[in-house]
Amino acid sequence: MDIKTQAYEQNYQQFRSLNQIMWQIPVLAMTLTGGLWFGVASLGNRPVLVSVLLATAFVGNLTLAGILYRFRHVMECYLAWLKAADPASFVEINNPSADQGWVERKCNTGKTVRTLFLFLLYWASGLSIVVLVFYWAERKDWIDMHDETTAVSYYDQRALDLADSYESVDFETAYPYLLPFVTQGGLDVLDIGAGTGRDAAWLSKHGHSVTAVDPSSEMRALAENLHASAGVQWVDSRLPALDSPEIEGKVFDLVLLSAVWMHVAPSDHEAAMQRVFELTKIDGQAFVSLRLGPQDDDRGMFA
Repeated sequence: MDIKTQAYEQNYQQFRSLNQIMWQIPVLAMTLTGGLWFGVASLGNRPVLVSVLLATAFVGNLTLAGILYRFRHVMECYLAWLKAADPASFVEINNPSADQGWVERKCNTGKTVRTLFLFLLYWASGLSIVVLVFYWAERKDWIDMHDETTAVSYYDQRALDLADSYESVDFETAYPYLLPFVTQGGLDVLDIGAGTGRDAAWLSKHGHSVTAVDPSSEMRALAENLHASAGVQWVDSRLPALDSPEIEGKVFDLVLLSAVWMHVAPSDHEAAMQRVFELTKIDGQAFVSLRLGPQDDDRGMFA
């Protein structure tokens, strides 16, 4: 076998190997994308991990598209050499006949397979970004967070304005459903989001030991001034951590969250409720009021 024949045979085998590898790229893409999308569907509300998986699907498909371009270029070089080396034996497949329909002619032009593969890769990559954008759009609270200080700033700035409306309603009117549980004293009570201290003061005056928590310094100062003789312990803390030294290690008979849950970001709900559970005695109870309404960004409220 002369050197020209050997070179032809070697280049032909190289072309075949490249062709086999190229056909594996769509399989790799489907496996990669399918696995990552399945992971996204299984993770639920875990934004960071979901974002990583979707970003990996986006980058992975674009990378495979780049690899496909390179493979097709190298294969084209081998095809050009094989055609020049033996024009008579070369099979020309890129010249559709005139009697073929429009669809056939389009499918039988050069690089059709590569073009279709690339379309699928770009489609999967684009969908990954679309899903990522919509995923975060539904979790706008994670992006701007309403900034967890938004609600605190609101109450700091409007403490005096809000005090009259809060204090004008007595405890019995606000919580008729709570009265059967607090008629007799002696309970350890945790009032989370105590505001002006109306509820904490009433509970303390009716024989309960009350710890009142609020992250707004202006609200706490106002509460201490309005209810100086109530004997309440005022604490600076907030959900979901609620990790002040005054609370650490304690458990309570009654945990009260009135007009608080609406300020807890949905992404913090699980951690916040777990913390409430930890602070409630085995035979204790927690009461949580829910505000049903639209999201109010200026006030740091979630729907």
